[in-house]
Amino acid sequence: MKHAAAFLAVSLLAGAAAAQTVPPAALAEAGRTARLEAIDYGEKFCDADLRVEDWLKQLTGKDARRIVWSGGACQIVGIGPGIDAQSHPWCAHAEIQLSRPRKRDDVPIIEVFLERPRQGKPGPAYAFRGIMMTVDGPDMIRFRRDFASAWRERFPKPAGTKDCHDDE
Repeated sequence: MKHAAAFLAVSLLAGAAAAQTVPPAALAEAGRTARLEAIDYGEKFCDADLRVEDWLKQLTGKDARRIVWSGGACQIVGIGPGIDAQSHPWCAHAEIQLSRPRKRDDVPIIEVFLERPRQGKPGPAYAFRGIMMTVDGPDMIRFRRDFASAWRERFPKPAGTKDCHDDE
């Protein structure tokens, strides 16, 4: 997890200046209120109309003590190819403070990537990234459905809890 923390710190500093074109609070709000369909890469799921914030609260339930939203440069960058290969200045971040973390640095994070701002307002949401300690160690996750699966592997849902099921 130390390497993941280093990536996060370096990436945050690299894009901080570029993110100043839109207030961080506006970026956080845009990510929280984005609909899941915007970050699902064209896939159609039965929960597509949910806001990212509502989905995250449902997913994490009592396993999260708190979810802290912020905005700024994307932090989960530089770990993989493609969009993650370089700094991106417009993201909403949600740090999930766990009720029972494994270690001090056990803080799952999701990010919602936003398009370039227009007229001082955040652009639309278009991508998802997450990082969390999975059963195999720290992992960068590119799809929200994979993040939910990794979450459920580590934190099984309470009895009687129903999720959106899709035949994919």
